Amino acid sequence: MKRRIYISILCVFVSHLISSQVLQVSPPADSQAVTVGDTLPADTLRFSFSTSASGLDSELRYDMQDSMLFDNDGSMVHLWGNAVVEYLTMKLQADYIIFNLDSSIATAQGWPDSTGQLAGFPLFTEGDQSFEAKRMRYNFKTNKGMIYDVITQEGDLFIHGAKTKYVGGGQDTLAEDVIFNQGALITTCDHPEPHYGIRSTKIKTIPNRLAVIGPSNIEINGVPTPLWLPFGFFPVTSSRRAGLIFPKDFEYSENWGFGLRDVGYFLPLSEYMDLKILGDIYFNGSWGLNLQSNYVKRYQYRGTMYLAYSKRITEVRGEIQPNVQKSFSLRVSHSQDAKAHPYRRLGGSINIQSNDFQSLNRNDANSVLTNTYSSNFSWSRNFPGKPYSLSVGFRHSQNTRTNAVTIDAPNIDFRVNRIYPFKRKNAVGKERFYEKIGFKYSGNTRSKFFATDTTIFSSDTWQNAQYGMQHRADVDASFSLFDYVHVTPSVSYEEIWFFKTRQEEFIFDPLTDIEIDTLVQGIDTIFTLDTIRYGSTADTLVRGFTPYRRYTTSVSVNTQLFATKRWSNGWLRGLRHVLKPTFSFSYEPDNSMRYVDSVRTDIRNDNMRGYSIFQGGVYGATIVSGERALLGYSFNNIFEAKLWSKKDSTEKNIKLFDNIVVSGNYNFAADTLQFSPVSIRGTTRLFKRATNFSFSAVFDPYDVDPVTNRRVDRFYQDTRGKLLRFDNLRASFNTRLTVQKLREIFRGEQEPDQTGREERDERRTRQAADEDIFFDIFNNFSINHNLSFMRVGRPGRDTTITTTHTINVRGNLNISPKWSINIGNIGYDFRSDRLTYPDVGFTRDLHCWDMSFSWQPQRGTYTFHIGVKPGSLDFIKIPNRRSNVDAFGGF
Repeated sequence: MKRRIYISILCVFVSHLISSQVLQVSPPADSQAVTVGDTLPADTLRFSFSTSASGLDSELRYDMQDSMLFDNDGSMVHLWGNAVVEYLTMKLQADYIIFNLDSSIATAQGWPDSTGQLAGFPLFTEGDQSFEAKRMRYNFKTNKGMIYDVITQEGDLFIHGAKTKYVGGGQDTLAEDVIFNQGALITTCDHPEPHYGIRSTKIKTIPNRLAVIGPSNIEINGVPTPLWLPFGFFPVTSSRRAGLIFPKDFEYSENWGFGLRDVGYFLPLSEYMDLKILGDIYFNGSWGLNLQSNYVKRYQYRGTMYLAYSKRITEVRGEIQPNVQKSFSLRVSHSQDAKAHPYRRLGGSINIQSNDFQSLNRNDANSVLTNTYSSNFSWSRNFPGKPYSLSVGFRHSQNTRTNAVTIDAPNIDFRVNRIYPFKRKNAVGKERFYEKIGFKYSGNTRSKFFATDTTIFSSDTWQNAQYGMQHRADVDASFSLFDYVHVTPSVSYEEIWFFKTRQEEFIFDPLTDIEIDTLVQGIDTIFTLDTIRYGSTADTLVRGFTPYRRYTTSVSVNTQLFATKRWSNGWLRGLRHVLKPTFSFSYEPDNSMRYVDSVRTDIRNDNMRGYSIFQGGVYGATIVSGERALLGYSFNNIFEAKLWSKKDSTEKNIKLFDNIVVSGNYNFAADTLQFSPVSIRGTTRLFKRATNFSFSAVFDPYDVDPVTNRRVDRFYQDTRGKLLRFDNLRASFNTRLTVQKLREIFRGEQEPDQTGREERDERRTRQAADEDIFFDIFNNFSINHNLSFMRVGRPGRDTTITTTHTINVRGNLNISPKWSINIGNIGYDFRSDRLTYPDVGFTRDLHCWDMSFSWQPQRGTYTFHIGVKPGSLDFIKIPNRRSNVDAFGGF
């Protein structure tokens, strides 16, 4: 039965336990007779209390679940069974507590349970501080305590103290709590028997601020190591504060020397943004610097920024001057919250690097094999109640193999959404045909820069930039005939303003075009002609305003046709063919006379080669060579099937082909070769949609010249007796298999008989559960296979070329709760008959430690790491790595 006894009651009934003076009850010295009408009755006495000056200032409460014993002679109270003593914000809990009423000292410890084992060890709490210990003494009057075998936690640090003194600040708001430990172990391991730690003779901790340690050494599994620290300090605040960042890796490189990676400083710039300044330092002069920042504002935006620069110096055998490689990387990611603004949007990503920064500084498969990077960052604005919008963007693309970089900035788009200028505001009756006429407009201003990743910031790049403006206006309408045929007439006008155009010039210089080898014999010189060139062309950009104009008119007609065939028996219950034919007619005049120039190519004759003055410009300008009056056709075919499933006695619809499109056109305005080649393309998914299959084929109604392999104005039917000539075929199979997809493909079950159905279902459920446990380790594992080939028609013989044939596996295999095998990439290229940059390794969870190993055999690099998990003590580590500059050659 719970009992709660308050100090105020003890003052009356056990007065000698609190004060050596007897409670005095007497009238006040200045008491007077009480008359009728006064507040107090005439017979009421006034009380005056005299208490001990050494007593507590506030109420102290204690409680227990088992029993309580008063020791009047010793002024002691014994509490058993989940005992609690509370005073102000302090609380002491244990299975056994002895409280001295004279000295206000409580002693707490555990008590044997039914098995004889000690249980219910002390737990002391004051504010946000709490301690667990084997034994504890605390003075509620002086706010000081002595704790034995205590474990205190500050942030992610656990301090195991054999003997700990706690000095509380009490009710003084300016005073701080201080904890003194003697012979303590400081660690981030939360195991009762820590696997590692820093053993210190003295530790002073100011909660939520700082922990200072005296002479100490690192201890692993209770075994002291020869690694000693003269002193140290650790921030133990939960808030963000500036401070040093210990290096991520210690590295020794034969070429770069001893180095530290990712050592730096952390700065919390504000409550919304932080900054990390990290650097790589090597003894041979190689270094790197990177800035990392994260920012977030709730309901507004969030993002990251990363800017890095590296200078790697490598000694080259046989060379006096070392090889210096400079590179940088810029990555930005910004996203705006949907609730931030209803009409304005800002966001995107930027990923730019020079001199193959990732591959130079990293060895993982993703960094080495990725050779294309792109950026797309934009600001957009919609205008409520208006049909137009505005956006300003930055785009970038680069290829690390060719080092080519293209930047579009700024890219300004102004668009007018489709409007219907003739639509009546207050429509009465049926909609008129002219009310369906719509208009839309788009305008774009662009600046384009072409460079390499090493010359991107050179003056020539900015001087050779191209810029221009594009306008496009479309007028169209949509009508329905007989409710099934849709007719869409349209007129389009495009105008592009170029401020730089291309000009080619023929150049012939005998001193450079005729390469001569010379041989000196005595005083005679022998000239030997090795290579002769008969001229070359040089491109230059000519400044000046040059408009490009193009307009087209067209009308298209489309509908849908359905064909269905059903069967009542068998596994195939139905076939469905959806045909979407489209016929169009368009007219476009010839514009090649204004936008095509010619240049001489050979000094031996007057042959001229034509070229577009807009080639390589800021916009792509289509040159129409000859008048076009095209009758186009397109047939989109969709094939579906209905299959009967014995498993659940239901019909299931599947797509045999997502689409097969046949298209081409006929040019009424052309004098020759009026028929275009016939194009056939299609896509579908195989093996329960695990494989994407796509193909495109071209057939030509005209024959070709066997020498030049160019089309001639002779029908293939007339020369070879066949309607169409095969020109080329491209096909690809792209497969990505996961374990779940493989199980769906290969899992086959027979339909059970009615007899024993429940028993079989239960057995299969158990079997499926066992399979799930086994296959869970492959959840993050995938197999990828890519096969592409091309078949080209040639006179007399067709040629088949395999353009791509690779297979690779990626993912993690969690073979146990502690072990994981990491497969960054294991691939094989069948065309080149070689492995494609294997990247394998493993990780081992050692509770408070991590151990990992990664190996890239093709590059001859590896990384081994064993160290404390990320936290305040993660500088305790043993890294070993071989970088790409020290690679042993691989295989």
